[in-house]
Amino acid sequence: MGEEVCNWTPQTLVELVKAVIWPLTIIILGFRFKSGISESLQRFFARNSVSEVSASTNGISAKFVAEKQASELKESVISMTLPESMALESIKEQHDRAHTEFSETLYQHVKSHLEALKLEPLEQVELLSREVSLLQSSARYHEIGKVLFRSQFNLLNNVIVNDNFITKNEVQSYFEQNKNHVGDAFREWDWIKYVSYLITSGLLIDHEGGYKLTQVGRSYVKFMSRNPQFIDDLGKL
Repeated sequence: MGEEVCNWTPQTLVELVKAVIWPLTIIILGFRFKSGISESLQRFFARNSVSEVSASTNGISAKFVAEKQASELKESVISMTLPESMALESIKEQHDRAHTEFSETLYQHVKSHLEALKLEPLEQVELLSREVSLLQSSARYHEIGKVLFRSQFNLLNNVIVNDNFITKNEVQSYFEQNKNHVGDAFREWDWIKYVSYLITSGLLIDHEGGYKLTQVGRSYVKFMSRNPQFIDDLGKL
C-alpha cells in the first residue's frame, strides 16, 4: 500500500487551520456555559456512585467529587491537538464526523472575517495558528479544571513560590493535613493517589526525589490567576 503524501502549501494550511478552529470553539463554549445539562448528568451518574450517605451537608458532594477524579485517572482525555500522523484527507474526514450545523455557521463567520481583513495567505496561517493554539490551551485547562480539587490547585501555587519544586515528603504532609480536614471524602485515598492526577494531566513530573511543575502546570496556574472565577468552580476538596 502506497503512502499518502501531502504538500503543505500556504493555502492548504489556511484551509486546515480554519477547519480545526471552530470545533474546538464549540468544546470550550460547552465547558464555559455548561450546556447539555441532561447529557452531563447522565455521564456524571454513570461515572460516580454513592458509596456512603453522610449526615454532613458537604459529605455527599465531597464523595462525588473524589470519585469523579479517581475515575478520570482511568479514562483517556479527548485530544485537543491536531493529529500528527494523519494524512490531510484523514483529518478532513475526522472534521466531517465532528461537524454540526452550529460549527458550520461559525466557520462561515470566520471565513467572512478573514476576507474582510484582506490578509496574505501566510498572514492568515499565522493568525489562525495563533488562535488555534490559544483555543487548544484553553480547552486543556478546562479539561483539567473539571476534576481538579481546590486543594490541588493550592498545592500548585505552593510549588510555584518554592521555585517550581516540592519534595514527596511535603506532598505527603500536605495531603494528610487536607485528609484530616475533609474527613470521609479521602478515607480510601493516600498521598500517591492524590498526586496521581497532577502527574497524568501533565501538571507535575517526577524529579529528583520530588515533583517539578511543568510548562503546562505553570501555564495552568497563570491562566487560572487571570480567570479567578474558574477557581471557585474547582472541586471543593
